[in-house]
Amino acid sequence: MRFSTFIIRNMLNRKARTLLTVLGLSVGIAAVMILTGIAWGFEKSFMAIYQTKGIDLVVVRAGIGNQLSSNLDIGVVDQVRAVEGVADVSPSLMDTVSFEDKNLVSVLANGWEGGSRLFRGIRILEGRAFGQDAGRVVMLGRVLRMNLGKSVGDEVAIAGEPFRVVAIFESDSLFENGGLILPMEELQRMMGREGQATGLVVAAKSSEPEFINDLTRRIEKSIPGVAAVPARDYVQGDLQIRLTKTMSWATTAVALILGSIGLLNTMFMAVFERTGEVGLLRALGWRRKRILALILGEALVLGLLGSVVGTILAYAGVNALVLDPTSQGFVDPNLPPAVIGIGLAMGLGLSLLGGFYPALRAALLDPTEALRHE
Repeated sequence: MRFSTFIIRNMLNRKARTLLTVLGLSVGIAAVMILTGIAWGFEKSFMAIYQTKGIDLVVVRAGIGNQLSSNLDIGVVDQVRAVEGVADVSPSLMDTVSFEDKNLVSVLANGWEGGSRLFRGIRILEGRAFGQDAGRVVMLGRVLRMNLGKSVGDEVAIAGEPFRVVAIFESDSLFENGGLILPMEELQRMMGREGQATGLVVAAKSSEPEFINDLTRRIEKSIPGVAAVPARDYVQGDLQIRLTKTMSWATTAVALILGSIGLLNTMFMAVFERTGEVGLLRALGWRRKRILALILGEALVLGLLGSVVGTILAYAGVNALVLDPTSQGFVDPNLPPAVIGIGLAMGLGLSLLGGFYPALRAALLDPTEALRHE
């Protein structure tokens, strides 16, 4: 009988225990993959906003961890533009709105000036982008348009006020696809923030790290009370992204602990119930290394099965999240290959954590004592 066949036969002899162990492992692995995929997707999507627009720095109020709570006077734009090394500056006002009738909350609303750098990376699918002095008009992201059921020329109520849809757009960022763009003056008026911006995006004359660091210091020295942050650092330091990452790592730790304990218990029981069998194999000439490989092989198969089933559950989970209108614009239904690799690595890690000690104990059993076991 082949070694692999022997492993599979032993597992099939305990179908219920094998099934429950694989199910427990797969649920933990799926939870880790879903949260990790969402965290990485958030960061990638957020970073795409700045990369496609050629933005090197984000200027916000000093001490603010979230741009939504930042508050800058619009006059700061001219001050930043005057700093040596700055190629372009565009103000931005960010807020959130809700569409209760469609069960949509915290929809990202961007207030931009017509023709600004922020429109780079925006692909118009229908209609046209608004210009200066556009009035009460709005551009809807592709996902938001689908959720609202609106088209170009339709009217949509935003914060209780009617706006005419002038364009449907698409972006490389899920955040923008699930949001809307308004003329900056209109959003300022609606939110009672006339003459204010939540942040400024800056394109530098050079993207070299040393030049960006020098420009950061020059801006902060020239304009007291502001913080100039490189785009990548700003994204990685965002509060929501950090919280999502923390949750994913915490879930990973819990899944590793519970999964390894579950697998440890399963393999201990398997070794205990088969003590006589192990003794017989030792009496027939099986070396300790071969016994160790047998038990570890069973643990490895359980871990790999848990990874495969966990990957399937993770795909099903993220696609189920996309069906919810609230999260549709913010969750990528495609898991990155690196996340799938994490699932496979977890299966292997759990196999080693939960299977090594029972396998070692089985390998060290004395053949004579094992044969006497009932």
